[in-house]
Amino acid sequence: MKVISVVLIVVSLIASLYYLVVGLTKPEAVIVYNKANIPYWGVQTWAFVLGTSGILLLFPQTFKLAAVLMILNSLFTIGCFVAIKDFKGGFIEFLFLQIPIFLLWTGYPISVLEKVRNLVS
Repeated sequence: MKVISVVLIVVSLIASLYYLVVGLTKPEAVIVYNKANIPYWGVQTWAFVLGTSGILLLFPQTFKLAAVLMILNSLFTIGCFVAIKDFKGGFIEFLFLQIPIFLLWTGYPISVLEKVRNLVS
């Protein structure tokens, strides 16, 4: 469980940082938000929040906040897909929504190890 959590944290971090760079440098490239009539400054702000949440995943003190921000990002993106009637894209984003939900459920990887130790002892 710990290894799975660490892998998902790394994947989430890479994806968040990628969308941070793309959202800040080329907000017109994030097509779903543009089609949903989100202004450029809104896309840039949202990209900054997503990138920040990816970085916050690395710290145990801010792990839950980061997971909640990522869940909110996925829900917002699903809403944008529904607004433009792209249900396939919304379904794919729904699948990606399961990653931060799983991370929030399992907790920070170190706490997973502590939970296992408590069960054994």
